[in-house]
Amino acid sequence: MTNSVQTNSVQSNLTAQGKALTKIYQAEQKLLKSNTTKMVFDVESFEFKLGKLISEILSVEEVKLVDKAKALKYGINSIDRRRKSEALWLFSNHSNVVTWLKNNPKKRFTSLSYLQKTYSFEHKPKLEETVKQAEILQLEDNSSKQSDVGQSVKEEPKVQKKLTASDVAFETVLALDTNGISKEEFLVALKEQLELIEDNIQLDEVA
Repeated sequence: MTNSVQTNSVQSNLTAQGKALTKIYQAEQKLLKSNTTKMVFDVESFEFKLGKLISEILSVEEVKLVDKAKALKYGINSIDRRRKSEALWLFSNHSNVVTWLKNNPKKRFTSLSYLQKTYSFEHKPKLEETVKQAEILQLEDNSSKQSDVGQSVKEEPKVQKKLTASDVAFETVLALDTNGISKEEFLVALKEQLELIEDNIQLDEVA
């Protein structure tokens, strides 16, 4: 009996610690989201100034990449490479990113890295549009090579790009965030759908 009481006491204590840490975590995440948004809008932020500096270095040196030697030359060699890359991206796309955030007030991010990935994902050309443009170019090219006799244009097969597991997962996370669906709700629904598929497969095998 004593051991049971002690175990319950320990579990209650651990639960209390867990809840307290969760509150701290949630407050931290909220602060990070707020700070990241403020940083993106602020042209006096470290990231914006760093991106501007790197852009000017690239222009002066007439290169497309700041290598180790040039980073050392201009005194930015000790700054993390990924952070320099993100800063340059922010500076180069600043007006577009700011407009995007203003048009999507519910989108808030805990880091510039996550913001960049989401922005790039949402603004990449749609597969259908890319294929259509490629087909038009191919048709124009074929037409220019044909004689006036009127040969038929051979239609090129459509290019279909397969998404990776990472692409599907990231797109799902974005959809959940956009539609206000929690991870727990999604996992329950996913489990139900997988079970339905499994049941249908078993029925097909029996038939």
